[in-house]
Amino acid sequence: MRHHRLPLLAGVVALGLALAVASCEVSTNVGSYDVTYRANLLGIATIDSVLYSPGTGKCTTTCNADSSLIKVTTPALNAQGIYSQELFLPSGATVQATLYGSGTAAGTAQFAVIWMTASGTIRGDSLTAPTAAATKFTITIPKMKL
Repeated sequence: MRHHRLPLLAGVVALGLALAVASCEVSTNVGSYDVTYRANLLGIATIDSVLYSPGTGKCTTTCNADSSLIKVTTPALNAQGIYSQELFLPSGATVQATLYGSGTAAGTAQFAVIWMTASGTIRGDSLTAPTAAATKFTITIPKMKL
């Protein structure tokens, strides 16, 4: 009786190739951070503008006066009353942001910055401000280094 090793050999080669490809795959986020600026304002406020750090310390387009923060004027909120801006930043970058809002009803506006490493570690900072109809408010997340 003759043994056929070809199917077994083909399976071993396929498994080896799959393991080699998986172990050589490079993640573009290693040593970097997935950063999200997020405001929750459902039914209590609108956003006049948001200034946020692009992580570089310098902004190239739509910047504030000192060219360090990006300015977004009257950004839209989604159906759940959320504004969100996501960035991928390198280690050592800075995060900071200020939200300028107008209250439409009494409540508590929340503004947060959350960052996650490639390994899944999550950190962040969140601040709140009371809102009232026809009243302006500001929430500032202080500058932090990643």
